[in-house]
Amino acid sequence: MDHRITCLACAKPIDDTAPTYPDESGTLCAACAPTYDQLIDETLDCYFVDKDGEPLTASARRVLYDAHIAAGGKPTDSMARR
Repeated sequence: MDHRITCLACAKPIDDTAPTYPDESGTLCAACAPTYDQLIDETLDCYFVDKDGEPLTASARRVLYDAHIAAGGKPTDSMARR
């Protein structure tokens, strides 16, 4: 029996070792996870939360974005992690 989780957005199965992004309603695969440019896009109707479930401020989102870019990441990189 296959116990892999499925992506909340596309419903495709996600391998145990694949990067994922946690959502309050389930799990997203790397292809469906938000990107770093979406993290700082204030025109989107979405929010990002910290480990305690509290919404991240614009400045906190910018710090995460800037750290990703400084580490050699691209704005279009998926925020999914292993």
